[in-house]
Amino acid sequence: MDTPDLPTPLTAQEHTDPLRKLTRQLAGHLADQLRIHPRPPVEQIVGGGLARLRQTISTYRHGTAIDDATAIRLAMDLQIVRIRDEAWLAVQAEPAAMTTMLLDVARRTQPAFLAPVGSLRALAAWCQGELDVAKRAVAEVLAVSPFYSMAQLLKLALHVGAHPETLRVRLPLPAELDLFMGPPRQEWLQHLQRSLTVYLDAAGSAKG
Repeated sequence: MDTPDLPTPLTAQEHTDPLRKLTRQLAGHLADQLRIHPRPPVEQIVGGGLARLRQTISTYRHGTAIDDATAIRLAMDLQIVRIRDEAWLAVQAEPAAMTTMLLDVARRTQPAFLAPVGSLRALAAWCQGELDVAKRAVAEVLAVSPFYSMAQLLKLALHVGAHPETLRVRLPLPAELDLFMGPPRQEWLQHLQRSLTVYLDAAGSAKG
């Protein structure tokens, strides 16, 4: 009996290179949006990121997954505090589904955009009582982004042995976030803009 021709599995390098190329493309496009004068489309960027987050959570809740472009773009979205805070609440509400989602996004995320994803992964582990996993995730974030405030907060909470419930009082309910934070503001995009600049400068130097 003839053996059917099966596709050759991708090597790690063959998977990594297209992810890097796609990340550069998406980062470049987003950076162009943020340079629009006199004002970047803040409402469009924040609203699109929130819609992507909510759809992605629903996707993983139902046991399916997202494509590479969506995962990479979501990692960039999470640089925006309003979107990250909604993800923070979602982690506390359903840590198991969010863990699956965050692990899948993280494996396709370049280090320049990993801090929010890794910090949320640490929170999910903490909420499920996986303290060693949470500590490792925090350490990985701080090794790349030593001043990232969410990771610093989690490191302190884990160090003192706090319970995850203690952080619930720091954020309102999801329906109250818009009221609490107000309409999208340009300063929400500053961290994203810095991350894109650092990443694109490094990617350009490596390519050159």
